[in-house]
Amino acid sequence: MIDEKKVQELIDKEEIRDQIYTYCRALDRIDNELGYSVFAEDGHVNYGPTFPSGTGREFIDMMLKQHRRMISTHHIMTNILIKLDGNRASSETYMYAACKYHKGKTGSYTVEARCRDIDRWEKRDGKWLIVDRVVAGDNTFLYFPEEKNDLENYNTHRNTKREEDHSYEVFKQI
Repeated sequence: MIDEKKVQELIDKEEIRDQIYTYCRALDRIDNELGYSVFAEDGHVNYGPTFPSGTGREFIDMMLKQHRRMISTHHIMTNILIKLDGNRASSETYMYAACKYHKGKTGSYTVEARCRDIDRWEKRDGKWLIVDRVVAGDNTFLYFPEEKNDLENYNTHRNTKREEDHSYEVFKQI
């Protein structure tokens, strides 16, 4: 016998996971509209002392303004724990981000951040949205290459902005 409540719980968790991954895609593709789609209009983000607290939309705008100055970004979400209560949910997600910056004449440097996104979610009009996010910054590192290299041009299909990224064309085909 199929437990319909359990099936719905699995569907809800998968929809939340998809939103978490959509958030990463928005950051790495520099796609503001996609980033907005993860947060409720009245959603709030507290990123700690590094950034001012504000709405999800303000956070996306601020973060992507920074990302536009970078060579590349790479966000990975792991260890996603989700607890459901009807149309409300909580999640804790471990995040790894590597953001490569131009350093000027001497090359580039990478900021590597490892933190946890602690989110409260609500299902509104059939869609799961973040209503409150607290980012717990656990570890952040700076890496400076010992010598200048040309790895910035290593892969022609590397992390690119939305209008340049091949994945948008591929997803349009489905």
